[in-house]
This record gives sequence, structure tokens and C-alpha cells, in this order.
Amino acid sequence: MAHRETALLARALDVLASGDDAEARLAGLLRLLARTVGARRAAVVADGIERRAAVAVDAGEDPDRAADLAAWLDAHAPRSRARRAAAGRAPVSFIVAAPVLSAEHGSAADRRAAAGRDDTAGAPHFAVVPIPSAGDVALGFEFARAADADHVADRLPPNLARHAAVALALVTSQLATEREVAELRAREAERLTFVSTVAHELRTPLTGLRGYLELILGGQVSDPEVERDFLDRSRSIVGSMSDLVGDLLELSRLESGTLALEASPFSVAEACGQVAAGLLPIAIERGIRLTTSLPPRLRVATADRRRVEQIVTNLAANALKFTAPGGEVEIAARFDGPAAVVVVRDDGAGIPEDDRGRIFERFHRMVGHERITGTGLGLPIAQDLARRMAGDLDVASVPGSGSAFILVLPGPAEIDEHAVGDALRQALRTEEDLLDERVVRRAIDARRTPPERPETAGEPPSRASRSRRLRALPSLRVETPTSA
Repeated sequence: MAHRETALLARALDVLASGDDAEARLAGLLRLLARTVGARRAAVVADGIERRAAVAVDAGEDPDRAADLAAWLDAHAPRSRARRAAAGRAPVSFIVAAPVLSAEHGSAADRRAAAGRDDTAGAPHFAVVPIPSAGDVALGFEFARAADADHVADRLPPNLARHAAVALALVTSQLATEREVAELRAREAERLTFVSTVAHELRTPLTGLRGYLELILGGQVSDPEVERDFLDRSRSIVGSMSDLVGDLLELSRLESGTLALEASPFSVAEACGQVAAGLLPIAIERGIRLTTSLPPRLRVATADRRRVEQIVTNLAANALKFTAPGGEVEIAARFDGPAAVVVVRDDGAGIPEDDRGRIFERFHRMVGHERITGTGLGLPIAQDLARRMAGDLDVASVPGSGSAFILVLPGPAEIDEHAVGDALRQALRTEEDLLDERVVRRAIDARRTPPERPETAGEPPSRASRSRRLRALPSLRVETPTSA
């Protein structure tokens, strides 16, 4: 026992004294403890200023396999009922562990651990080792055999456990400090970029506005029509600047937490129908079909209806903006178990894969969209609003087929974030399949459609040609929601 204690201390000190960052040292300690007791993997949960959990994974391993151990440890680690209610679920960090010693050259514990990791066919068995004397630290282990989990205390006696917990408490504290410093630096860099971008977004239209006004006030515009045109352009610039300032104020309220949200049940069909009715004139002007596919009026979601209408309006207005004349934009809604799903579809050019994750960043503009009016803040604000209402927002898109923006909200009753995430992932898969099918259908139609015979001047168009032209005209309709 003394030899094992000395060996564990020596190896732990080697890990702590290494020049690696705190995350790598924590991974090394967890791997060391897993080898010591012959477990597949180890995890730690610690109560400090913030309750945190960490689990080590191998390079290239799916983190979902290790998530069960972290969740089980967070739920079974001893703590008072008051602390459990106050702290909630601990955030989990997945850290890549260093390579283990080979089974041929390692110790008996190393060989037991290697055997446990190889035996992945059976169900995992978990065990917890609480160590309250080391700052409310609890260790969790995943074993291949139930007997190993039942006798974990024999493999990690109290003295060994205390030494390990002290080392883990040190490195987890260092890890938290490093992450806080990195987060502060990232926020400062983001703030500087944000201020610079806002200054640019305001200075560019102000320069144009000043130029128009100086020409008019300087008496250099003698034609009344030209003067009116300059005034119209100036008013447009003022309107775009007003939109930008409004979005900045909205973003500021979201970040400061001062934005008041009044969540209550509301009819999804009525909210989406009202949005469609408000955007119908824009669709008619641009020659785009605007359609709806909505559930019965009595099906309700729980959120701030005004903010939901704001999100859907933003998504549908963007879809109309980026859809070519003759195209179609659809506002659809359905219920997936306890979640309400609102989808805004278009058949535009689609979003390249590299841009899908960035379109929700502030001021991000896709290549080729620089001349299209907008503040670049609508989608980030929409996503923040959705998450503040216990929902989420994401996009499915296929270049050449179109895009589908998906808003998921709680249904009639409260649901947890896992149910929201599951509903969003399922909706993304469904919409991507539909977009892929659209690409195939377009390719088949393009191969089947014969080229039109050119018509000579003065020759009346044929009946088939007139029919094709009529079908090409946009059919503008907004379907009214069906009653319950």
C-alpha cells in the first residue's frame, strides 16, 4: 500500500509539474486514476464558485460515449438538497487524455484498464468515490464489469483518494482560471471588433448623407427632379441608420438581460398567419409566391408572441430578399411532441456550408451580398431571442436548392433543453432531406424539358408556349390556417 501511494504521488507530481496547460494536466490525472483502479475512464465533479464536471476521452473518440459517465456522476455525487437545487446541472468539459502505457510494459493496473477499455460490448458500470475533505470533489469511474465497480473503494483506498483529489482540485482550479482569462480576452477582442464594425457601418452612410446635403445646401443642384432624388436617397440612408441603431439597442438589451419577455401560450397559426399577411405586399411587388402551411389554431406554443412574430418576420423578409422573382417562400409550422417547430423555406441559391455557422455572427455578410441592404444583426438577434425563450434557431441549406430556417419553441408545457435540441436536430435532418430531393427533382425536370422553339417576330405564340408562360407567372397566395 505504501508503494502504491508513493507511486501515485510521484506520477501525479510528474503530471502537475509538466509544462502542459491545465486541461492537458487534468486529462493526465484522470487517465492516471483510471489506470490505477483498472477503469475504462475517469471523471471528476467539483463544487467551487461554479460546479464543474470533466471527463477524459481518447483522441478521436466520440464524446457521447463519455457523456453518460459525467451525467451519472453529477447526479450521484453526494451534496445537500439545497446545493443540488441551487447549482443545477454541472457543465461538462470533454478533455483529450494523453496516450496510456502499453499493456505489455505497464503495471497490473494498466493491464486491467486496457482490458476494461477493450471490453466495450457490455453495458458500462459506474462508481463514485466522494472526497469531501478535498473541497467537495467526487471521482467517477466507468468499468466493464459490475464487480469492479462494486470494489472500487478497495482499489482506491482513502489515502490514495485524498492525494488524487488534492491534485485534481489544484488542476481544476487552474483550468477554470485559464478558461476565464481566455474568455475575457476573447470578449475584449470581440468588443474591439464590434466597436470598429459599428463605427464603419455608421460612418459609411453618414458620408453619403453629408455629400447629398452639401450639394443641395451649396446650391449645386439646379434641377428639381435631381434634388428630389437626392432627398429620397438621404431619407433612405436615415432609415437604414435608424434600423441599425434600433438593432444595436436590441442587442444591448439582450446582452445586459434587461429585455423583458412575457411568455404565455399563443396560437402558432395565428402568429404565423399575421406575419404572412404583413409580408404579402412585398411578395407581390417582387413576384414571389408566399404560402403557408399551418396547424390548427388551437395548437399553442409558450413564448413571447410579439418576439416570435419578430423572429418569423425577420426570417421571411430575408427569404423574400434573397429569392429570385418567380420563386417561392413558405412559412410552415408543426408540432414535434412537446415542441413547436416553425420553418421558413425558400428556393433561393442556398447557403454554402462554410457560411452556415457564421450567418448568426454579428455583421457577417456572405460573399456577393455586400450590396444587399441590411444591418447584419437580424439573425444574431433572432437566435438570441429564441434561446432566451427556451427555444433555438438554426438553418438547413443545400446550395442550388434553397434554405430552411427552423425555429423551435416550447409547446403548451415547459420542456427541457434536451427536448428542444432533439426536436431541432430532427427538423434539420428532415429539411435537409427535402432540399436534397428538390435538387434531384430539378435535375430530372431539366433533362425532361425540351428547349423552346424560338418565335419569329410577328408570329403569334403557340398554345404550348402560352401555357408555359402562364405557368411561369408567380401564383401569389397566403393560405389561411385551418380551424381546429
